[in-house]
Amino acid sequence: MSVIPVTILTGFLGSGKTTLLNQLMQTKGEEKVVIIVNEFGDTSIDHELILSDERERIFQLSNGCMCCVVREDLAEMFLAILSVAKDSPSGFDRVIIETSGLAEPSPIAQTIIRTPVLSEHFVIDSILTLVDVKNAHYQLENYTEAVEQVAFADKLLLTKTDQVSTQETKKIAKELEAINPFVDKWKLNFNEIYSDLIGLDLFDHSSKQNSEIENDIEHMMENHEHHYHDHVHTPVNSFVIHSEDSFSEKHIMRWIQILIQKYGMDLMRYKGILNIEGNEKQLILQGVNMAFRIEEGEEWRNDPATKIVLIGKNLPEKNIREMLIN
Repeated sequence: MSVIPVTILTGFLGSGKTTLLNQLMQTKGEEKVVIIVNEFGDTSIDHELILSDERERIFQLSNGCMCCVVREDLAEMFLAILSVAKDSPSGFDRVIIETSGLAEPSPIAQTIIRTPVLSEHFVIDSILTLVDVKNAHYQLENYTEAVEQVAFADKLLLTKTDQVSTQETKKIAKELEAINPFVDKWKLNFNEIYSDLIGLDLFDHSSKQNSEIENDIEHMMENHEHHYHDHVHTPVNSFVIHSEDSFSEKHIMRWIQILIQKYGMDLMRYKGILNIEGNEKQLILQGVNMAFRIEEGEEWRNDPATKIVLIGKNLPEKNIREMLIN
């Protein structure tokens, strides 16, 4: 059974997650998709439900897809999907998770990364965060969940841009950049059908060549350099560490462990390319809170260099940088 990519749709209440989910289901083609939602009571799926099994919490949809309701443990739900997939002749092509409006996406990512049996069979494709620009300022000011949904995003999808002025949209964009300057933003118009938001491979880069991963990191660093956001108040900060030095694997692992011990859940997202002594290949770092993975990549195509981007709550940039480089 091949590895199943997981797309996480998150965003504050009323941002348009369910509308987008229904559009994605209309454009899925021949793919077999598993949808995971928190509760059917919170979500209206535009497909008739058939063959429901309340005990297993897995439902077949009339379009041939499966739908799961998360009421208990998320790891158990993924294991249940695995069980169904193994009994299915062709398995499943992908999983799409719609979180509740007040949920952070990080527990989902951590569950997959930290559970060996799940990380063998599932890979996170992208965390897509929908932002309702009409109400975003109030939400970001008053709800930490809204801020964290933006901080964890691999791509921001702006909704209701037709209901506010261009100036207001630009203002919200600056607030978003203050939280997460590394990601690109798309304006969503629900009168259009979007089929190119799935399979972006932005989180785990599982289907990308390492040259593409390096380009992604460069793009993130460039985005960060072009945003000046000191005037926007936010508890979330972000920075880049770039070093031409090589590091011992022991030093890197110790550095990551110290970060996790000191900052825990405040260490929100971190990813990068590592230059390790004696290794002719890149090592790819990917982390969410206290869960991380390091995988061997391809041989260096340019001069080896360590490049790491970090997002977190009030992270002391100077101390973290010095712990690694000094």
